[in-house]
Amino acid sequence: MPSLGNALKKAVPGILKATGSDVVIRFVTVGSYNTSTGAVSESNTDVTVKALVDDVSRSEVNDLINQQDKRVLFAAKDVTSTPTTKDKVLISNVVHQIIQVDSEEASGVAVTFTLFVRS
Repeated sequence: MPSLGNALKKAVPGILKATGSDVVIRFVTVGSYNTSTGAVSESNTDVTVKALVDDVSRSEVNDLINQQDKRVLFAAKDVTSTPTTKDKVLISNVVHQIIQVDSEEASGVAVTFTLFVRS
């Protein structure tokens, strides 16, 4: 019998596909340090997902989350790894910094990720 978590993990992408908008999750991999330029190289891997984008609510505002931040909800199944605060999000070609990552799980399976982002 399939677990509730696996069933939800399969259902959520369809719901978001019907109601969400395209958002790019940019996974950032830090490369090597260049001693002559003093710069650290990085490479990006972009993954387009269907997501619900909304303003944060007053109750979510705290020392970390600002009133101008946005909340991005998408299916965990749409990415191969959990986003982190070093990654970025592109909404309408505007780059946003990830401030916080929340995961909703059912039966130990990640179903959705909620990213709090700031432009």
